Formats: sequence, structure tokens, C-alpha cells
Amino acid sequence: MFNFKPKDNVFFELFSKGAEIFKTSAEELKLLMNELDKPKERLERLVKLEQEGDLVTHELIEYTKKMFITPLDREDIFNITKGIDNITDGIESTAHLFYMYNVTSATPEAVELVDKLVIVTSDLVTVISELRSLSKSTLLMEKIIDINIVENEADKIYRKAMRNLFEKPEDMLSVMKWKDLYHYLEDGIDACETLANEIRGVVMKYA
Repeated sequence: MFNFKPKDNVFFELFSKGAEIFKTSAEELKLLMNELDKPKERLERLVKLEQEGDLVTHELIEYTKKMFITPLDREDIFNITKGIDNITDGIESTAHLFYMYNVTSATPEAVELVDKLVIVTSDLVTVISELRSLSKSTLLMEKIIDINIVENEADKIYRKAMRNLFEKPEDMLSVMKWKDLYHYLEDGIDACETLANEIRGVVMKYA
């Protein structure tokens, strides 16, 4: 049974803070896709969120360096920190790609993929909030399985989108744009599953 000291909770509070940032980023990306005719406000919000995420990452790294004893292995802390940061960075990069490619309307498949991204980031917030309980939490593993299921659903959407793109190409420029955008959206979901699986490994280690 784990009984973390108050100072140990700082790690989990920072993990949760980083998770809330990528969840909000996913929601902002969804809003951006509904407002592609006026994307700048959403982009500015996403840039600020990414910067907030960087500060959390820096704080986690610095705090880990100062602590002689940590509640999890340093490698696990680093991998979770990196995973959280990668998700936020990826979402911001996706938003910028929509802007740079001057996309004015989203395809149905892109909307489906961003909806899946919102779901997995929300589930991952729960996973990370339950991390401090590790093997005592029944919800943690349940949500990791949910994330795996949603990622599989997203893979099917991605493959369907790519098939449609090449089966009925409007023009080569459109193909190039959407090929990249679908890939970035799928990568964002994959990054969530990667972090969920990383946490699953931590749970098994401490079980």
C-alpha cells in the first residue's frame, strides 16, 4: 500500500496540471476547427497553453532534480513528463498546420478524429489523477482500456479518411494538405495511448 508524503504530492499535482492543459488544448483545437474562418484567437490561446505546459515540464524536471527520494522511479517521472509535454506540443502543431495550410473548412473525418482526441485527453486526465493511487485504483486501468479502444476507432477513421482522399482526389494540393492534417490528428491520439501504456507499465511495476 502506498502512503505518499505531502511533498510527494507535488509530482502528482504537476502531472494533473499538465494533463488539464492538454485536455483544454484538445478542446480548443475542436473549437478552432469550427472557426477556421477566424482562427487567430484560438491559435493564440493554444500557444499560451503550450507555453504553460512547458513551464509545468520545467518545474517537474527541476523538482525531480532537487528531490533525493521520489515517489516513482526518476525514469518513470521523466517518461510521464515527456509524454504529457508531447501531447500538448502535438496539438499546438496541428492547430498551426490548419492555419498555415489556410484550411477554411474541416472534413467529416477530421471532425471525427478531433472528437476522438477530446475523448482520449479527457480519459487521460482521469488516468493521471488516479496515478497517485496506483494499484489501489480500479478506475485507472479501466480508463487505459477505454483509451486503447478509442485509439483503435481513430485508426479506422484515419484509414477511411486516407482511402477517400486518394480514391477521390480533388487536386494534389488538397491531397497534400489533408494527408498531413490527418496524420497529425492521428499522431495526437497515438501520443495519448503511448502515455496511457507508459502509465500501465508503471502500475504493473509497483503492483
